[in-house]
Amino acid sequence: MSKDFGFTTEYTLDKTFFAECYDQTSRPAKFPKAYLKGILFLLFGVVLLIFELLPSGYVGWFFIVLSIIEALSVYFKRTWWLWRQTFSRSSGSRVVFQVDSNGVSYKSGKNTRSIAWSEIDQLKQSDLGFILHMGKQRQYVSKSCLNDEVIAFIVDQHAVSKMN
Repeated sequence: MSKDFGFTTEYTLDKTFFAECYDQTSRPAKFPKAYLKGILFLLFGVVLLIFELLPSGYVGWFFIVLSIIEALSVYFKRTWWLWRQTFSRSSGSRVVFQVDSNGVSYKSGKNTRSIAWSEIDQLKQSDLGFILHMGKQRQYVSKSCLNDEVIAFIVDQHAVSKMN
């Protein structure tokens, strides 16, 4: 690919995009580990109630209810995240996405973000998009707005940046 390659496209931040982004980038919750905090809250509340460690049982019941809320937050994590994104200020806004020999960049309203190829530690490709890993940060790029030439360019540029 040539060094003067450039590609620009636009997409809308809508519920479909947010759902794809979450599904492609989220890490699945493992049963015992994901619910550990809720289980500990439940045990603590039950111990407080059974052994009557406090003069009032309200604190014990508080921790039991807190454990239920914690379990629900793990179970409905995707739904909650999608709801928050759908009602955020950025929902419905247009994003201008650019790919060139320097890297990728996003522009949406007042927010602009540029990521140089050298900043991307790892490039994971799925059927629906790319996950760009920069340290502990991850950025999702959907293939729905990209053509085959751009997809090949992204893979090539990342490979070239890792060789240097």
